[in-house]
Amino acid sequence: MAIFHHFFANRFIRNSSWIGVSELMARVSRLLTAIILARFLSLEEFGIAALAITVNELVKVFNQNGIGAKIIQAPEAELEAVCNTAYRLNWMVCGSLFVLQCLLAFPLSWFYQQADLIPMVMLLAVVYLFMPSALVQAFLIQRQNRLKVTALVAGVQVTVDNLLTALLAALGLGAWAVVLPKLLVAPIWVIGTRMNQYWRFDPHSGFAHWREILHFGKHVLGVELLKTLRLNLDNLIIGRFLGIEALGIYSFARNAGLGISLSLSSAFNTALFPHLCEGAEDRGLLRKKFLHALKIIAWVMIPLILLQSLLAPWYVPIVFGEKWQVAVPVLLLLCLSAIPRPFGEGAAEVMRVLNKPHIDFYWSSFFSLLFLAIVFISLPWGINGVALGILLIHLIALPAYTVWVVRHYLH
Repeated sequence: MAIFHHFFANRFIRNSSWIGVSELMARVSRLLTAIILARFLSLEEFGIAALAITVNELVKVFNQNGIGAKIIQAPEAELEAVCNTAYRLNWMVCGSLFVLQCLLAFPLSWFYQQADLIPMVMLLAVVYLFMPSALVQAFLIQRQNRLKVTALVAGVQVTVDNLLTALLAALGLGAWAVVLPKLLVAPIWVIGTRMNQYWRFDPHSGFAHWREILHFGKHVLGVELLKTLRLNLDNLIIGRFLGIEALGIYSFARNAGLGISLSLSSAFNTALFPHLCEGAEDRGLLRKKFLHALKIIAWVMIPLILLQSLLAPWYVPIVFGEKWQVAVPVLLLLCLSAIPRPFGEGAAEVMRVLNKPHIDFYWSSFFSLLFLAIVFISLPWGINGVALGILLIHLIALPAYTVWVVRHYLH
């Protein structure tokens, strides 16, 4: 009991655990959803839904622009001014993203020869109009290290999303079953966040610190954009060059194999940034916090990922059906590629804490070019070849970057 108490006395572990519980809630419901989708959706419907969601993810990344990180980082004396400026900027960004995604729907529908993409992509764009009313509050909660709130609100939202998806799929809505719930659950996040953090915009405030916010944010946005491209470009390339059915198999393998791993990685990294900010003024303390966090991540993630990989050939046909047996090799390779990802993302958080996001941007640009080259080179070997290439580039490049960051910036 004393060991248990000591373990959870660490704030990083506590925050990671809360987010992990949230992700577990989401993944349990997602498992039910995945089983139902595998039974009710065709390979083509899987592919169309994957394209619509991929387009939305690629546009949505422009909302990960460093504005929130600046709220978390801001000195107390500047906080209110930064929040008011961030509120205005968030409305500008989200309004622009709504228009951009609606415009993109038409050429994308023509490119993939899928008329259903137009209404799906436009419906997903409406979600951006909900976000600005609660973004400042969400980042204030993270600034205060109240990640229990962040975790529970997100957990409820994603769980309801998954259950609605399962219900609509069982009712025969096809690819729309995946898309429509994204809009229906948007108010849950807004209401839950605003209920847990009071903050009111001052309409008489100016645009204080806007240059500083945008200068910091442009590099953060660049890194997030490149990361999202890496997470989604393979979908777009496979859909165009290997076909919608191949994309359906690949998308299933990603969701079933990478989904849990990336959720855990996201949980750790959400907790990691405010945790590292506490040591920003002391390189020795920052190094200690970072390396300790990496040990925790390794102890939790590596055994879970290896276990999932070993069990994949048995649980996929039993849980999802025999028709998905073909996806097992891809699932296995993509699942293993998740092992080094949190270490590379942790190194990126160190660069942000040190106010050097441009360094991470340069690295991310280089890594993205490597990633893109590997995907194209692997295409002749089909989706199995693409998955193997992705595994190799992650296993080699991300640990190397993490070691480089520690040696050069945390010495």
